[in-house]
Amino acid sequence: MKKMARLFAAVAALAMTGTLAACGGGSSTPTASGSPAAAAPTTVNTAAPLYAKLPQSIKDKGAIQVGASIEYAPMEYYDTDGKTVIGFDKELSDLLTAKLGVPFVWNGTTFDGLITQLNSNRLDTIISAMTDTPERQQQVDFVDYYRAGMVMLVQKGNPKGIRTVDDLCGKTVAVQRGTSQDQYLQTTVQDQCKAAGKPLNLLAFDTESEAMLQVKQGRADSGMQDYPVAAYNVKQGNGAYETAGDQVIANPLGIAVRKSDTQLRDALQQAVQAIMDDGSYQKLIEKYDTPQGAIDKATINAGK
Repeated sequence: MKKMARLFAAVAALAMTGTLAACGGGSSTPTASGSPAAAAPTTVNTAAPLYAKLPQSIKDKGAIQVGASIEYAPMEYYDTDGKTVIGFDKELSDLLTAKLGVPFVWNGTTFDGLITQLNSNRLDTIISAMTDTPERQQQVDFVDYYRAGMVMLVQKGNPKGIRTVDDLCGKTVAVQRGTSQDQYLQTTVQDQCKAAGKPLNLLAFDTESEAMLQVKQGRADSGMQDYPVAAYNVKQGNGAYETAGDQVIANPLGIAVRKSDTQLRDALQQAVQAIMDDGSYQKLIEKYDTPQGAIDKATINAGK
């Protein structure tokens, strides 16, 4: 995610724990069936199809050290024990382990410190819903595995018929104050709506849960959130919400590696492509109900 959106979404996730049973409070990963995730692999499998592609340093360690800001449901967050990492990115790493033969060991840290720790050799990779941007490409390489932007959140049934951002003109929209969504609506969308003679009525709140409550109770026609977060909130909202329209300003999320670690980068790229080709990636997408996040090619540094 973009840095500001990533930070505020994390704060919102913590704020919603008591209201929507979201973000760090679930007893299982967000699946259609409600079943918990399988236990993560912990042993090395030298017979794995891509084990030979790994650099010797990873083989010697027998694991890939991954860093993440573990507070961003549904991508990565702690289960109710406060220790077990769950979420889309965690399950993605388990799928990659099946191809590479070594487990990913998860290390929680602040989002802003991840690239510094990676380039200081404290980590081997970053898997933390990190947006692949040209600015970050100057410091790290990315293996892209997902596409995420912003999406509108409306009442179940979409009573106001909101399908595109243009439909927000003349409507009331509730967002968390200071997020990328807030900025986008205040500037780009509001300018367009004023030009059309139908200004946007924007309501900004300190927490995302407050903004969502306005939508649920009909005081706002729509909200706007990061796409995977919105999809998760739909699942946790007990039929109160649905997403509307396509993602806005969608960019790739990537697994970050040091620019010098080209062998590890290429092995990860092959592993991500392998799970895309064998269907297990698509099953993970379906499990988390995020069809707009799916990509079919594991590109390197595709963010623009």
